[in-house]
Amino acid sequence: MHREDYERVFSRIEPDDALKNRIMDRMEDNSMKKSTKRSLKSVMAVAACVAVTGISTAFAAGNVISYFQSDKAIDITSMAELAEYNEEVGAAASYDGYTVTIDNLATDDNFMHVFYTLKKDDAPMTEEDYNLWFLCRINGNLANFGNNNKDEAYLSEDGSFKGVMKLNIANMDVPDTFTLEMYAETRIKSESQFEGDYLYRDNVNLTDADKAKLLYVSTTAKKTSVETKSVVKNVNKKFPMDYHDENGNKQQGEMEISKVVFSPFASQLVVKDNCEGFGGMRLSGSAIFDENGQSLDVLNTDLSGGRAGFETTNMIEILKATPNTKSLKIVPVTGPMSWNEEKTTTQQIGTYPLVFKTSEYGNVVVTDIRFSDGAFEIDYYKDGFVMYDPYLQTMDKDGNIVEPGGKLGCLLNIDVHHDTNSYTARYEYDAYDDEGNKLPLDPSVSKEKLQQAFTHLSVGYYDFKLDYDNAIDINLK
Repeated sequence: MHREDYERVFSRIEPDDALKNRIMDRMEDNSMKKSTKRSLKSVMAVAACVAVTGISTAFAAGNVISYFQSDKAIDITSMAELAEYNEEVGAAASYDGYTVTIDNLATDDNFMHVFYTLKKDDAPMTEEDYNLWFLCRINGNLANFGNNNKDEAYLSEDGSFKGVMKLNIANMDVPDTFTLEMYAETRIKSESQFEGDYLYRDNVNLTDADKAKLLYVSTTAKKTSVETKSVVKNVNKKFPMDYHDENGNKQQGEMEISKVVFSPFASQLVVKDNCEGFGGMRLSGSAIFDENGQSLDVLNTDLSGGRAGFETTNMIEILKATPNTKSLKIVPVTGPMSWNEEKTTTQQIGTYPLVFKTSEYGNVVVTDIRFSDGAFEIDYYKDGFVMYDPYLQTMDKDGNIVEPGGKLGCLLNIDVHHDTNSYTARYEYDAYDDEGNKLPLDPSVSKEKLQQAFTHLSVGYYDFKLDYDNAIDINLK
């Protein structure tokens, strides 16, 4: 999309010219083109928000979310939904030379998003200064340890850190009005003023003496104030689940799909089991289809496991499902899963889209690749069933693997774009010296050098079968 297209978007609205230009520059810039599938419709929705409210960012409707006023911000949830469903907070606290402010909250029945600003009281912060891990409690219960939780932050131009915590609360009982506590120790762990894991336990009531030793802030919030629109389908469907114990003996446990939660921020299956965590693992690796046979993307995430007889709960997030989805068919993978080198194809990059077959059931479609100093990004989406994150191999013309800084000096992150059901794989230079200090960019990872080296891409092909005979059908009507 070109600038004249964005001009047409703004032809019937009247934001100030500086704001209009910032929005168009941001959308037009390659670093913000997360997928070539972004449409004029989505840009018009953002522009309409700006026209109605007269705010200073393209990514907030009723309230400004300052986190998104920088190109350093990472997509974490649908931008349009976060723009609509958030509330300004402004609660702040100071301790030990730091001040933290809760800027915005965006909460529904799947996720809570806590947007915050962290400052030093006497000097600008640096990358090395940000070493605080914030914990959050909702009515006293910890909310930091759910599946698909994210914690993102970046150093802003004014010397503060802008951060967001995305907390999975689908299995928590969060009433319309609740108390949020957010806190962190400002000292390193060896100098902690607390014994053991006290701060990390559930059902702990922090005393005034506890709070006096922490960078601590709290606020009362209401889900109703952000007008959440969630649909909860209580399924409570149980299935026997065979597993093997630590001695290799076959045992029978039980898995339960307790509910499916559709909300502005996500669609998730809540899975409970008492068979060594196998139920959640089984679902996370299965294919899930809707009533039209469309494969719904199952997001790759960490999973909680446990001993047999002890209930564990996992939330499995899926893309492409909506509150209008009428049924789900969960089809497990059967037999050994093996990489098939002969069927793994390699293509030269530069012309898009590139279509890579990853199994007999699906493809990965690469829509763009962008380079910068010390990094490159690969945009793609899944067509059909693709298990977990695809096996991407970034290569030179001779078939050698190319990554910024080499295997031990490169960090790979996968960003999920909920607005477009697409993904970005970010390969970034991430090398450190022996004392843990981040190394400056080496000339070998300049944009020009990376472009010269990374010329071909392959995506792994895997052999496996889907077990339709043991599929699980869930009626959501």
